[in-house]
Amino acid sequence: MKKAYVIGKNVRKSLSPTIFNYWFKKYNIEGEYEFKEISESDFNNIIPSILKEKDLCGLNITIPFKEKIIKHLHSIDKYAKKIGAVNCISKTKEGFVGTNTDWIGFEESIRWQEKYNTSKITSKEKVVLIGYGGASKAILYSLLKTGFKKIRVFNRDFSKIKDLKNISAHKLNEIENYFSKADLVINTIPINYNKDLNLGAPKINFIEEKGTHTPHGFDACYNKNTFFLDHFNKRKRFCGLHMLIHQAVPCFHKWYGVKPEVDTKLVTLLETLLNQ
Repeated sequence: MKKAYVIGKNVRKSLSPTIFNYWFKKYNIEGEYEFKEISESDFNNIIPSILKEKDLCGLNITIPFKEKIIKHLHSIDKYAKKIGAVNCISKTKEGFVGTNTDWIGFEESIRWQEKYNTSKITSKEKVVLIGYGGASKAILYSLLKTGFKKIRVFNRDFSKIKDLKNISAHKLNEIENYFSKADLVINTIPINYNKDLNLGAPKINFIEEKGTHTPHGFDACYNKNTFFLDHFNKRKRFCGLHMLIHQAVPCFHKWYGVKPEVDTKLVTLLETLLNQ
């Protein structure tokens, strides 16, 4: 029986096994998908043994290993090379090959938002992107690919972004100057549960729904009820849940040979689990 894992530092509460088990049942596929939690200090020692496991067809890689996994792979494809991070690896005759499907997940999450929340992102002029980890890199690739123009990236460690092309790089404490002008504000750092934003982020005056300009807000966190998203119009805010679901579609397709449908029943199931 083919099996796959999601690998990360804190993945015990990952929704990925629920997603895959839902599709196994829906398409009558015999497969396994489980989580494996690994500490950062053990990662390089444990990964080689996992890759040797019998019947392993692939892995999902999450925080904080999306860059660290690359050296353990036979190769990475053009998407992983451009983004600089891997979230999906598949077994081939030559060895394990890495790709990135997070950018697909982000694109599809925007389409879902526009379809079901009836609020389209009409302007692709000004984007504020907070953070520059693995998920943020994939989102940035997607933004550039789909025609977003003035993208400003804000990060705690400015040295990691100062040489990026096609964007404006900023220190995180400069962000207040740009919020009011943005068409889309994207958060990829964990500021959701600390209302005074003391986790190394600035104290930001988030945009309330006032006047004529109300930007869309995206939080990479799976829960749509976050401190960050609370400051956006309900029709103009969306969370990382759909990014998680849609990035899994090409992974499932690669490993089990069926391209699964993302239906409202699955979304409702996951939202229910998040609210428990």
